Amino acid sequence: MSDIKQIVIFQLKALRMAGFLEFVQQVLNIVKTYRDSGEAGVSQLPAKVEAAYTPFEAGVAKVDEAYKISHSSEYTQQIADEDTRRDNLYTALKKQVQMYTKFTFDTEKKAAATYLWNIIKKYNVDVNENYSEESVKLQQMLQEMEDDNVAGGHITALGLTSLVTQLKTSNEAVRTLLSQRNDERMQKEKATLANARNAADEAYRELVLKLNASAVIEDDTEGIEGVISQVNELIKYYRQYVLPKYGKGDKENEGEGGDKPNSGENQGGNGGSQNGGDKPNGGENQGGSGTNSGSGDNGGSQGGGTSQGGDNGGGDDEPDQ
Repeated sequence: MSDIKQIVIFQLKALRMAGFLEFVQQVLNIVKTYRDSGEAGVSQLPAKVEAAYTPFEAGVAKVDEAYKISHSSEYTQQIADEDTRRDNLYTALKKQVQMYTKFTFDTEKKAAATYLWNIIKKYNVDVNENYSEESVKLQQMLQEMEDDNVAGGHITALGLTSLVTQLKTSNEAVRTLLSQRNDERMQKEKATLANARNAADEAYRELVLKLNASAVIEDDTEGIEGVISQVNELIKYYRQYVLPKYGKGDKENEGEGGDKPNSGENQGGNGGSQNGGDKPNGGENQGGSGTNSGSGDNGGSQGGGTSQGGDNGGGDDEPDQ
């Protein structure tokens, strides 16, 4: 029995929305390839696995559709464009101040730059954070520079007044656009996306349960074990390369434990609500349904797959930043 392959537990709640969608699409492709590998129109899956495959396929399609709709807001591209401008301005300010701290022979300018650099470091703005978090940090940083007469004098002395003013204007523009997008229609779309994700997550766990059971009880398990191996490789890849890397303050959001077989027991409840993340190159920090098995969520797997809307891990996901 110890040699029987089983799909390991993977808590999908740790994936941002784009990563979640891409993962379930790839799992669907793996299972579908084996399912359709025999005689045309005849499923290769055992009957109980086939019964779980159908709602999983439908669930993935609903998440895909809801995700596309949630990204179609008239504000999405405007926010993305303004955020890019804001990021470039912040990066330019940071580099210029840092340059003065390292390469100038003017002791007064070096001291002025060091003073400003300490303020910049304190807020630790990450341009890959979700839009809202970046907006708040930039607002606080700029407010401190504005309220601090010493900092204001240093900004003038280093010729950074125009750059700081543009950054403040751009940051306020992003905040305004986010507020405008946060209307009732968008909230409904987000709820639809969250519900679709919850349903797909539930269908995934049911499919895994049936695949693992079939590996134990079916007479011919070679094909099922091949599917299980491919899904485990996918999980390995996602844990290693796709899952968000949490800082100390985010450890409570991270999965714990290791690679236990997904027995389907003690499965957790549903999550899937969005919590930030709108950036095209980031993630949404979507919640999801978890498991009470104590398994972990850092690792990954292999596989191509397609993702709508493009949100890479480690940054901000869907356009909410």
